[in-house]
Order: sequence, then structure tokens, then C-alpha cells
Amino acid sequence: MKSGISSLLLLVPLLAQDPKAAFDRGDYRTAIELFERANQARPDCANLFYVGLAKYRLNRTAEALISFRAAIQCNPKMAAAHLALGEANEAKGNNSEALAAYLDALKNEPSHPMALRGASNLYLKAGLHDKALPLLETLVKAAPKLAGVHADLGAVYAASGNRVASEAAFRKALQLEPNYFPALSGLGNLLARAGDNEVAMPLLRKAVQSNPNAYEGHFLLGSALNRLSEFTEARAEIEKAIQLGGANEPQVFYQLARACGGLGDAAQRKLALAKFSELTRKEKDSAELKRQSVRWIDEARTLLQNNDLENAAKRLELAREATPGDATLLFRLASLNFDLLRFDPAREYVQAAISISPATWLYHYLLGLIEKSSNHLNEAKASLELAVKLNDKEGGVFNALGEVVLEQGDRKSAIAYFEKATRLSPTDPRFRENLAFAKR
Repeated sequence: MKSGISSLLLLVPLLAQDPKAAFDRGDYRTAIELFERANQARPDCANLFYVGLAKYRLNRTAEALISFRAAIQCNPKMAAAHLALGEANEAKGNNSEALAAYLDALKNEPSHPMALRGASNLYLKAGLHDKALPLLETLVKAAPKLAGVHADLGAVYAASGNRVASEAAFRKALQLEPNYFPALSGLGNLLARAGDNEVAMPLLRKAVQSNPNAYEGHFLLGSALNRLSEFTEARAEIEKAIQLGGANEPQVFYQLARACGGLGDAAQRKLALAKFSELTRKEKDSAELKRQSVRWIDEARTLLQNNDLENAAKRLELAREATPGDATLLFRLASLNFDLLRFDPAREYVQAAISISPATWLYHYLLGLIEKSSNHLNEAKASLELAVKLNDKEGGVFNALGEVVLEQGDRKSAIAYFEKATRLSPTDPRFRENLAFAKR
């Protein structure tokens, strides 16, 4: 069902003809200029959305994410913006933020098919079948003609041990699309494991024919052939699976060892088992490293409670080495280094976090504070203005922005920012003091 961000155009009312015409003919740079100009003349949340869409088409994904977030800030109920934010984050590899965007869309429209499919797909990727199940059961009612939904539901039922429901879901998918690979391979594997080889084997062979470049089909067929003691053909299928992308899967080499053993090829069986052991050990080591990372983060939290910032930073640095792509962890390191007045490493960490998650206002806010403390006022102003664009409900951001522009000599703007900060956080004495000082 993944129809791409372009399909989201149907969810947003058409705007003035000129910018939309430029967008439709693929002149995205002109479209961006026209939509931004239209938004200046008459602010409209849809303008922000189209700016994001045009930037996404130009592969300016980081900028697109910011525009989508700004559109959501403008209109939190705009389903198209939530979905676009989800798809763009997913394409960038930010699955946690993509999932959050899909779930936000579902808060407004609980039965939205695209949001249900996006969220359920990400849960399935993460192996969270219990989370995916209710979404798929809702989706299958909202979109009963989609074979992929029934196949996904069949896979979830199979993982939970509900063979009857799983078989029914796979068969429904095949009624809709007789050559649908996930349903053919899923049902074939289900029946083969249950010993119904007479029905299973034709399904698995048909799955390989329907998608000969998918290693999973060859692997499942080879595994079934092993169970039938047809080791020559099993070995050929497993070796094909390795060539097509299964070279990092331990179970593929376990099945290869089984086939080689059945054929009496002791040398190749030994090599396959050695590879199986190596890959299994790597999986265990990776899992242990992640657990250790969690322990380091817990230790850092305790050290922070004891005001031991130096050692807390060291623990977080160890955790970062274990999980280098964690934007939240990078942000924590940036915050700690900022508190320790180490502005250069703080800047480096928060910029790394922004590169991973460019639409998170808190990261831009911290970068603005770092630049302000480093007396880089223009850079600080730019970061804080972007933080405001992404979240205009935080008094602290407006207060920091007011302090920066006041240092730049713009007292009028500073007063406006301090007034905004005071309205948002009327109990914070710092904001009132800054406002009084600016007025004096």
C-alpha cells in the first residue's frame, strides 16, 4: 500500500494556481519560492506542507522534515503533514520518529489506512508483533482488498502461534493476489512446519518463481527440502539464498550444514557450522553491547543525581560508542558538555544529533544556547528562530532569543520576545526581569 508522499497531495486542499502549477510541472524550486511568498502574504498551514513536499522532491530531506514539522505546528490535525513526516523520517532511517509521526496521525484519525500501514510496518520491522496486531486488525477492516495487509496479519498470527487464523489470513491474501510472494512463502512455511508437505511444497516453489531474487523464498524452500531429506536440492536452494542476501543470517548456514551433512560432505558441513557459530556469536555480542549501553546510561543517570557531571559524561561517551546513531544519546552528551562549559564538544554532539533528527526543536534550542554562550550571536539567533518555528509554545526559547537580539542592539524585538516568553511562562521570574530590563 506504500503509495509514496505524492499521494498525500490528495489530502490537502489546492492552493493558488501559480505555486501549485509550478509544483505539478516539477519546477520545485519555483514552487518553494511561490508558496513561501504566498505564506508571507497570507499565512496558511498548507503552504508550509507544500514547501516541505517540494523540498523532499529535491532530496533536501532535512529541510523538508523541518517544513513538515512547521506545518504540524501550524495545524496539528493535518494528516498529510504527519504522514509526510513519517515517510520522510522512515526514508532517512529514523524509524522511531517515523513511528511517532504515524501514531500522531492516528490520534486524529484512528482508522486512517496509510497511518495504520506505516505504523504496523515499523512495528513488524522491530519484531513487535503484539503492537502491530491491533493496527493490522483495524487496517484489514479499513482496507479489506489489500493483499499485503492480510499477509502481514497472517505473519503476526503465525508468530503468536495462532495457526488457524494465520492460514485464513494468508489464503485471503492469495484470493486477492494469487502470486503474492509474502503470502505464498508465509503459507507454504506454515504448512511445511505443520507437516502438510503435499500442499506446502507447491506453494514454496511458486513463491520462488514469483520472486526469484528474494533470498527468503530459497531459504524456506531449502529448509522444507531438508525436512524431506531431499538434500541435493536443499543445498542448491540454500546456496542460492546465500548468494541473494542471506549471507549474514545464522539460520541459513545451519540449514546448509544440515544439507551437507545429509549428503555426507563433512568438510563443507564443518565450514557451514563454523559460519553459523560466528554469526550467532556476533548476534549475541551485539545484543550484549546494547544491554551494556543501557547499563552505562543508567549509571550516568545516577551520577547526574549525585551531581557528578564529569563521570556521567564518561559513561554516556561509552554508551555512544556502543550506539553511535542514537540522537537522544548525542543530545544528552551535548547537554552535559554544555553544563561543563565545554562548548566545542557540546556543539559537535548536538550538530550530530541534528543531522540525524533535523526537526527536533530541542536540539536547535540547545545549539542556540551553545552559540549564544560562545558569543556567536548570528548563529545563535538562526538556531533559536528555527527552534521557535518548530515549537512556538516554549517560553525559554523566546527568552533566549530576546537575550540574543538585545545583545545585538535590537531592543524592540527583544521586548516582543520577552513579552511572548512571559505570556507562555508567567511564573518564571527571569522572563519578567528581562522584560523589565529591556523596557528600561
